[in-house]
Amino acid sequence: MAKTMEIGEVHINSSNIGDLAAYYRTLGLSSERNGDTIELKAGTRTLVVLHETKAARRHEVGLYHFAIRVPSRRDLGDFIQNLIDRRITVTGASDHKVSEAVYLSDPEGNGIEVYRDREESEWYDDGEFTMTTEAMDIDGVLGERSYGPYQGMLEGTDMGHIHLHVLDLDESEKFYRDTLGIEKMMDVETAIFTSRDGYHHHIGMNTWLRGTPREKEDGRPGLKGYVIRLSDAAFDSIFNDTDDGMKEIRDPNNILVTVKRGLLS
Repeated sequence: MAKTMEIGEVHINSSNIGDLAAYYRTLGLSSERNGDTIELKAGTRTLVVLHETKAARRHEVGLYHFAIRVPSRRDLGDFIQNLIDRRITVTGASDHKVSEAVYLSDPEGNGIEVYRDREESEWYDDGEFTMTTEAMDIDGVLGERSYGPYQGMLEGTDMGHIHLHVLDLDESEKFYRDTLGIEKMMDVETAIFTSRDGYHHHIGMNTWLRGTPREKEDGRPGLKGYVIRLSDAAFDSIFNDTDDGMKEIRDPNNILVTVKRGLLS
């Protein structure tokens, strides 16, 4: 199936972008200041953009985690060995059948996943798509590392998917399906995983926040917005009223989604 979609940059509001950028450098991203923002990069690709904010955090929907995809199991092993060497705290490490993933939380509470995909042929059991959560074979992953000095997150690393806290699963799924042609791959009682092109998921959504979260408010710490990139043909078929190659939309949670024309890979 021809690729028509990818997740682009994730924009994060931070109370101290300098300190937060320093944390991401320990993970292997490079940083580049661009005016009032700091771009976090793997090779030449910008994955995350940090924006300064003075607003207080509040109980609202937004980011569960963004998911950085590394090219291979060796790269994941190198990343995990760097975490061990630097004694960086992790919140989990899982085998999802479609991928192997390690989870972290940055100093401001933004969730991070770093993962590698398995071959698509391994995503199915008897023709049925299957995504699970089991313990990662840490020894197996580390056994494939390069055993040299950590080189950081290199060219070929990208933003594989994003997972959002939302107010209502059905309403959010309908919006992304009707607006962008994103289809459901799998759901459980309180979460849904959606994509284009048969990928295991580009956008995950859940209702796991406790209490009664409010919709996203501009300027608050955490998720500022994120980018979806569509192929030229897919973008033109959806947005025939714009000629500048970009469309800003708001999902039902008031999360800003910037849709751009053209894929990077």
